[in-house]
Amino acid sequence: MINAETLESYYEKKGRLQQNFLSKQFQADLPQFSTHEEAAGWFKELFGDDFIFVEKMKAANEAEFYYLYDIIHDRERWERRERDIREKGFANGLGMLLCAQRVDIYEDGAVELAF
Repeated sequence: MINAETLESYYEKKGRLQQNFLSKQFQADLPQFSTHEEAAGWFKELFGDDFIFVEKMKAANEAEFYYLYDIIHDRERWERRERDIREKGFANGLGMLLCAQRVDIYEDGAVELAF
């Protein structure tokens, strides 16, 4: 069961900096959600301010939407990345790609994480 006490066990190290990134086991152990709101609320409760809404997108079938979120794993690098994108139009640098992990949540509560 995923909760604040077990969360650390779901991280694996990735990249040259060996940054924390949630594993496929985390996705496999997620509870079943019935709605986007239920899933987003669960993630927000677990990750707090490190779970942020990015945008709402139309699904490939054009009949439904899904919602993009990021889980911020490295706040300092993430803030620098966001600032660089705003100021320069791009961001590059060591650790920028893995400082956050994308989460797609569909209207029916299905969840897909980027690995």
